[in-house]
Amino acid sequence: MKVIWLAALLFFQLTLAATASTHTHPASELTDEEVRLFYGLFKDVKRFGLISVSLVGDAQKIGLNELELTQLMDDKFRSTFCNIEYEDLTQTPEKLAAAIGKRDRQIGIITFRVWVMGTDYPLAYHVRCDAGSFENPAIWTEEVLGHGSNRTAPAAIKEIMSELMRQLATNFLKARSEKCQRES
Repeated sequence: MKVIWLAALLFFQLTLAATASTHTHPASELTDEEVRLFYGLFKDVKRFGLISVSLVGDAQKIGLNELELTQLMDDKFRSTFCNIEYEDLTQTPEKLAAAIGKRDRQIGIITFRVWVMGTDYPLAYHVRCDAGSFENPAIWTEEVLGHGSNRTAPAAIKEIMSELMRQLATNFLKARSEKCQRES
């Protein structure tokens, strides 16, 4: 059953590849005005408090690690986001519980889900990133589907996650009508 599902998934991706190669990513086609309209709820976010990565399926079997990927995304957040603070609320369970209980719209969250099916070629993966607040955790969502081998997929997945974080940072700033200002 797993092989049939994987074959169907790869066939579906290949049939869409010709269409995808002639179109750019929809998020990159949005005007600044459209970004502000679609992601305007980001204006309420004063700081971020949670970056989370969860692995599903065979992700760990191909060498992916939740803690390492979470640290990678923490680092990527700090290098791509500006004008906004990040305090890891998982380090203070009381603050995390309060933000969840209050459904705090001023504290942003970023979650990644990496789903891998298979442990060697061909394996398929799906990477999803949701960003929002404790009140609305999916203001922004992007997903990527891919395939590879246990040698190539881990690096590809890390690059996809990094690119999704860069796209999120760009759209976050546009939605807030802000420009990046780094402190020296």
